[in-house]
Formats: sequence, structure tokens, C-alpha cells
Amino acid sequence: MAHSLLAVRKRINTVQSIRKITKAMKLIASSRYNKLKEIYDSNTSYISALRYAMQLCLQRVDYDETNLPTCLTKNDGNKKLYIFITPTLGLCGPYYYNLDKIAKKYLTKDDDCIFIGEKGYKHYANKVNKAIHDYVQINENLTLENVNSFRHDIDKMYRDNKYEGIYIIYTKYISSMSVEAKIEQLLPLQEAKVDFTKPLKLPFFDKQSAKTADLIVPHYLDALIYRYFLESALSEQTSRKNSMENATASADKLIYNLKLEYNKIRQQKITQEITEIVSGSNES
Repeated sequence: MAHSLLAVRKRINTVQSIRKITKAMKLIASSRYNKLKEIYDSNTSYISALRYAMQLCLQRVDYDETNLPTCLTKNDGNKKLYIFITPTLGLCGPYYYNLDKIAKKYLTKDDDCIFIGEKGYKHYANKVNKAIHDYVQINENLTLENVNSFRHDIDKMYRDNKYEGIYIIYTKYISSMSVEAKIEQLLPLQEAKVDFTKPLKLPFFDKQSAKTADLIVPHYLDALIYRYFLESALSEQTSRKNSMENATASADKLIYNLKLEYNKIRQQKITQEITEIVSGSNES
């Protein structure tokens, strides 16, 4: 019985040590979550206004099938380029598992892939035609300057007519308790498409609207890619925060049950010793 008491005591100490770690990781994830959420909220109105301005501008331009901007033109390439945003670290619950399900469905040996994050690169580098890892760590230092450089690279790839389309696999932030793995088409830009034949009351552009569109669209693509990266980073911290919170709660429950077991064994030992003392006294 003494051995059982010692074993339970060791288990309690082990779980308490693990609980300290999970609680600390939850606090770190919560701090990062709050910082990213503030940036995310600020970015929401900016990208909405930029999207509206871009669509108004494109509606004013008299485009036809021969002079569509690059972002709206579909190439005749025979393969696709995917941007796969995954975490580098673990302990974030089902975050990577849900991304993995989408990747298994879409990534093939015929397509190329730009990997953001180490996990996706390690698991899928050998499962695609070309694994591009130049931007694996971009989410570690997420700035508009880095995103702008990234956008220039994929824009050049698309202009060279190498790919029929560019797609992004990322995690959409829904709430502090929910995220969703998704795939979206980045180029050709779907949400920029408008009905050019529909009569609209449009604003007047001081310069040619086509030139204005050429200025707005790159900024919008920068903002859109930044948004995808930001949502993925925020979703990762959301998942990790919730995962560590659940782990801490499970540790609390396990510690409670182990203490009950410890006290039960201890009480049985005390009862047994009292019984032995009483029995010895009666025999004498």
C-alpha cells in the first residue's frame, strides 16, 4: 500500500508540473492572440474600403477580353500554384489536421506549392511537383513590406503564364472559439470581377480610371495576402490558446481525481494500522 501511495503522489506531482507548462503556454498564446486580434480588427475596415474602391474603379474601366488586367486574366497554363499556410510549432489542437485534409484533396504531383510554415513543408515537400520554401518563415515576421515582396514574386510567376491559377490554403478566423480551414482562389482575382455592362452611377476619376486601377489593384492584392497570413496566424494562436486551456482543465480534473484516490488509499492504510493495533492489544 505504501508503494501505491508513493506512485499516486508521483503522478500528482507529474500532472501538476505539466499543468504549469500548459497554463504558461495558454498565457503566452492569449497574449499573442490579443495582439493579433487588435491588428486583425484594424485591418478589417481597411481592406473593406480598399476592396470597395478597387471594384468601383474597375467598373469604370471599359475592359474587354483583350485588355483585362492581369489579376482578372485566366492563363492557359496546365498546372496550379498553391500557397499553403501551416504552423511551424505544434500543440494547437486540430489546426493542422484540418489544413491537412484540404491539402490531401488538392495538392498533386502536377502542381507547385509555396509553403508558409515548417509543418506543411515537411509533410508535403515530396508530394508536389516543386516545393518552394523561400517564404517558410514569413509569418514569423509578418509585415506589409515582406508581403509586398512575396506578392511581387507570385505576380511575376503568374505574368509568365506558368499557372492557370494561384490558390491559397489557409485558416479563416471565425471567433475566439472557432476557426475553419479553407481554400480560396487568389489569381485570377474573383472578387474583383464586376458586370461591366450594368449601368452604374460611378465616381469621376481625375486621371484615367485604367491607370488608377493599375495603382489600386497591387495595393489590394498586398492587403488581401496580408489578410490571409494574418488570419492564419490569429487562428493558430486561437487554436493553441483553446487547446492549452482544455489541457489545463483536464489536468485540474485529473489532479482532483488523483487526490481523491490518494486520500482513499491513505485512509485505508490508517484504518488498517488502527485495526492491527487494536487486534494486538486484544491478544495481549
